[in-house]
Amino acid sequence: MSVTASRGPKPLSRSAENISIISSVEIDALHAHSLADVLATVPGVQIESLRTPGSHAFLRLQGSAFGHVQVLVDNVPLNTLGDNFADIGLIPARIIERIEIVKGAASSSWGQALGGVINVITKAPEDSERLAQGSITATIGERGTRDTGAELVGTTNRFGYYLSGGYLTSSGLLSNNQSHISNGYAKFVYDLPWQGQLTGIFANFWGQRGDFAYSALDMQENSLPLTTLRSLTLRQPLSERLEVEVNGRYSEKKYDIFIRTIQDAIFLQRALSNESTLGLSTNLLWRGTTNLLAAGVEYEKVHLKQSDSLMNVDTLDRDDDRWGFYLNDTLSFGTLALSPGLRYDLTGNGDNQFSPSLGVTWQVSDNNLLRAYTARGYSLPSLLRNLSAEKVWTSQVGFESSAITNLWLKGTLFRNQTWDIVTYDSITREQRLEQQVKQGGELELRTTPWHDLSFTSGYTYMDARRSGDHARVPDVPAQTVQLGLRYDDLKYLQSVLTGRYIWWNAASNHSGQYNSMVWDLHLTATPFGRSDNSAEFYLSIRNLFDGSQYLDEAFRNAGRWAEVGVRLRF
Repeated sequence: MSVTASRGPKPLSRSAENISIISSVEIDALHAHSLADVLATVPGVQIESLRTPGSHAFLRLQGSAFGHVQVLVDNVPLNTLGDNFADIGLIPARIIERIEIVKGAASSSWGQALGGVINVITKAPEDSERLAQGSITATIGERGTRDTGAELVGTTNRFGYYLSGGYLTSSGLLSNNQSHISNGYAKFVYDLPWQGQLTGIFANFWGQRGDFAYSALDMQENSLPLTTLRSLTLRQPLSERLEVEVNGRYSEKKYDIFIRTIQDAIFLQRALSNESTLGLSTNLLWRGTTNLLAAGVEYEKVHLKQSDSLMNVDTLDRDDDRWGFYLNDTLSFGTLALSPGLRYDLTGNGDNQFSPSLGVTWQVSDNNLLRAYTARGYSLPSLLRNLSAEKVWTSQVGFESSAITNLWLKGTLFRNQTWDIVTYDSITREQRLEQQVKQGGELELRTTPWHDLSFTSGYTYMDARRSGDHARVPDVPAQTVQLGLRYDDLKYLQSVLTGRYIWWNAASNHSGQYNSMVWDLHLTATPFGRSDNSAEFYLSIRNLFDGSQYLDEAFRNAGRWAEVGVRLRF
């Protein structure tokens, strides 16, 4: 499988980073509503809460904070400028072709990616001459939860398109946690007469959401549009080995958030945010006989305007220019591959950053692979703060093996030494900078199908401590367990059972609950057989045993709930 973790497509076996790949086939089997639902099933990924579909969800990679993980949609950053938050509950699962997850510092390729990178690659026109084909999906669940959507894809001559639109709504599986989101996504591809290719992406997400599950308060978010993404990319071969990619992108995010009490509707806070990013980049890709070299320049013009009644801030308005320069190579020496990389960023609102990396893979045999990787990474503070960037040194060693018949194993040991981490004293509320060390291991297992049954599992252990007094860092997951059982006869019936458990190590003031495992069951029937023109009927029972799995009482997970749906392909 080819991955783009180092800005150039190369085999996964030549990638030294700890990478997980999620395909559209796996996503379809989960009947996921959003990107958050999918990521919750991935080993090493922790989602703080899964509430009403479409809700905000806070993402962690091997314990790193949500602001340390860069999330991209077709290489367009989803993170906000205010606090680096990526709204993964907003991205509909139906548009996703593949997800590439890099765990650990990835700044030598992607800039501010202290904890890792999640790159969402959306569906594209298929290599066929069918003018139109697609699907219609409708799901109905408890508390007025409905998710409807349609896809249309086709090609004609040199032109191809993919269109998707949908509406997700719910009265709320928890108190004050309603969700009403519309989404539209379009991708156009044109093969140029001189062998180049032009790709355009247009996305809009609108909506209104309630965020608090806490009964005493009501937190609402209204915005129109919520998020806008635009991208235009030209790929052009310059020779047999050299290719250039030029990309222009624009994103805009608007939020209107207000908080009030439920009982007497006393107004407590209103926050307005309007941000935009204009980006330009050029990437040169050289495919040599023994190496793959990616070199590029990126520029971003960012703007953020905020007001907050609680903080007595009328208007905060800031513009910045950001530049990034990177060079990444993969050198092959028979069964060995060496991957040096470096990047230099002029960050604008933080100190400038130099991010080197070095990785090596060794294909010991056809069935055994060893990996080692070390890198320096960083993550920027809010655009409205003049603070030092948070930084990390990541070190990893791991293996991948299919030497045992019908069994695939992958293991990784990691150590993340972080510094200049912004924390707040829970009593004085004063801001301070800390050094922390997070180290542990990750183990994944998969079986090949046996009598149409297959099994997956993942386990992550992490010990996070402050460097000064070696005290354990609260609110950082100490253990994560992922389990999956799948039955698929490849024609009429498919069932998927997934389980997840996170030991959150929550601070006492959060009143976290995580003494049970959360199980989801998904059943899919295709009574007329699977084909390009088939009808699927499915049932999902989420949180099958009504377990509690949350870090903070205000963001409790949803209890047991069920939904049914149908997908018609044509």
